[in-house]
Amino acid sequence: MDMGERDHSESPENAARRACDQCRLRKIRCDKDVPCSNCKTANRACSTTGAGQRPKEARQRVLISTQYERKIDQFESRLAGIEGMLRDLTISLAGRSPSAPSSTAATALSDHNSPSSAAPRTSNATSTPSSIARDGVSRHIEERHDNFSDDENLDSAFEGNSSMAAQTVFASDFLQSAVTRTALREHNPDMESALSSLRQIVAMQNRPTSHEFHFENVKPLPKGGFRDLPMPPLQLVVSLLRELKGKIRSPCFTLMCGVVMSDKYNERCRRVYFATEDFSLTSFAIVNSGLYFLFQEKAWSAEGARKVELLGYQDMCRDNLETALANLPMLMPERRESVDVLLMGATYAVEISKFTLAWRLNSAAAIMCQTLGYHRIPPPSKTPTVEEQHANNAKQTAFWFTYLIDKALSLRFGRASAIQDYDITIPRTLGHHMASREWANVFNQWIMHAELIGKAYENLYSPAALARQPEQRIESARQLIGMLQTIAGERNDLSHQIRVARGPERSFPEMSGNGVNPYSIDMCAMSDHVVYHSAMTLIYRAIPSPPGSRGTFNAECIDAARKAFESHHDCMRLAGNNLDAMAGYMHWTVLYVPFVPVIVLFCNIIETSDVEDLSRLEAFTNSLQAVSEMSKATDKFMRVCQILCKVARIYIESKTQQEQDQDMNLVGNDIDMYLSQLGGVSGMDMDASQNSRLGNWFSGNRHIFGLVEEDLSDFEPKFWLSPNGVP
Repeated sequence: MDMGERDHSESPENAARRACDQCRLRKIRCDKDVPCSNCKTANRACSTTGAGQRPKEARQRVLISTQYERKIDQFESRLAGIEGMLRDLTISLAGRSPSAPSSTAATALSDHNSPSSAAPRTSNATSTPSSIARDGVSRHIEERHDNFSDDENLDSAFEGNSSMAAQTVFASDFLQSAVTRTALREHNPDMESALSSLRQIVAMQNRPTSHEFHFENVKPLPKGGFRDLPMPPLQLVVSLLRELKGKIRSPCFTLMCGVVMSDKYNERCRRVYFATEDFSLTSFAIVNSGLYFLFQEKAWSAEGARKVELLGYQDMCRDNLETALANLPMLMPERRESVDVLLMGATYAVEISKFTLAWRLNSAAAIMCQTLGYHRIPPPSKTPTVEEQHANNAKQTAFWFTYLIDKALSLRFGRASAIQDYDITIPRTLGHHMASREWANVFNQWIMHAELIGKAYENLYSPAALARQPEQRIESARQLIGMLQTIAGERNDLSHQIRVARGPERSFPEMSGNGVNPYSIDMCAMSDHVVYHSAMTLIYRAIPSPPGSRGTFNAECIDAARKAFESHHDCMRLAGNNLDAMAGYMHWTVLYVPFVPVIVLFCNIIETSDVEDLSRLEAFTNSLQAVSEMSKATDKFMRVCQILCKVARIYIESKTQQEQDQDMNLVGNDIDMYLSQLGGVSGMDMDASQNSRLGNWFSGNRHIFGLVEEDLSDFEPKFWLSPNGVP
């Protein structure tokens, strides 16, 4: 066939014709010409009658607006039924053990056992109180909760004796109550968001913990191991080390690293940068931890491109440190270098508010310190040489730094301390080997305070203390108050001595301007006032108010809490515009040893409807706004405080209006139920014993501060988007 014939056969006119009968029967291609080329070649008659071809059936047009939409509606109703079943299971099983499934769960399974029953249940659910309550719960958090519950190998971390578990059946019941009724939504748009967030805080007590047990910046090891990880330029590091040896002292390095490893730090840096021989993973981690804090402090005073460069090197050391810590062996050799790396890892974990990791690393360091005998006076076999005395001082310093972290985190988690005071024989001082005598005196004050908070937990809030008679616990509390007042007096004398030694021109800076170094002795001295009033609040909380008093908290406890808030604002003013100073203060003062006055003042607002205390709590929350951008943990804590402020304000409104508005009366009852689960003061727990109420309060306090390590991304979104609770 030539090109002209092919073009003719494939013309649009031929394309509309059918293949001839002969080609169709032989199942060969027909060019659909008349006659076709095949019939012409074979001298056959070419005819097109449609023989052997099935007649074309008329198709029915699909009506999307009727058939498809009806099917989509059926799928939607069935999916809604499945979602309702999952919500019922989540709510009913949240507070019950797996061995005793509730009847509600069984009913939910039977009700949703067939697709036909799903649609009616969905339509009816919109009018039931339980379904209205479920509408306020984020679907995402329920899915995450199911994921936690399905993991049989996931165990919840123990956080002290808590009586909350005994009330989980009641929690399951009231979570299904109508706390987000339509009438209440119309009354106050923020009410549903606040109650939903409070409900989620309560629900998080009964699910396995999601505390972050890992570092976020761990890098994969290169083929050559950690020795091939990038390091900051040698010339820059040498200049920093020269400053450390000169007259210019680094407050940050002195506070965070110098008390532990200043004696051999230069040698360790030389070993890593001039690696004529292999160096250990622990040396690599210690070098990077020191450089991390040195670059951090240098970046505070730098600007522009220089600041960006220093922060980049700080991030490099951070990645190296986290990678090294993540690759430490479980069974480390018992030597000084192992203690140093564990202690520096714990210090870094507190710095980034990973308190669970800090507890693990510091507990390992505490065990190793005691195994090596750092807590005992060496036998007087002979007079030690200067080098031996220096080594003993360094060991004792490492032990006391471990002791400080151990006592603080013991109180924070409600667990027994890894170091017992009766087992220590070395002097409770750091001696004269520190670079600054001022810092030595400050650390000695901290040692005394750490001993006191350890006794506060042991004698007031431990399981054994809560089992004692109230009179015995009150006597212990009064003794601790006397000890704390003595420590405060010595601290004031020390501050006066520092001012006199500096002279008028070098006294504490004014509480304005660009602020101070977050780890300067000035900032630490001011932070100690916050710690003092917070500890006083915690101890006074163990003493019940006199008979006939208006509230549960005694006047001294409330007064100490209010003074703690005043001292907090003094610290924020001293920090000025220095966000790094604010972040350091928040991590090591407010979050490290839980800021108990927040919970005390919140409970007092709920109990007494004190509007001035509500203003104090709101002012405290607003003060965290600036630093929240610098610290994820502070941001989480600020959000929780926002929820507490919103709930407290709604509670006061409900108590004020409950006589005129029945709906607001119901809101007050709902909040009472939630606060009872958190160990708060409410009308629901007045019949409980004093020991039980104190234990509940301490447990709820730990839970609130533990939220800074939880994933709060699935909290009620309408309240979580901005500081004011609005998008």
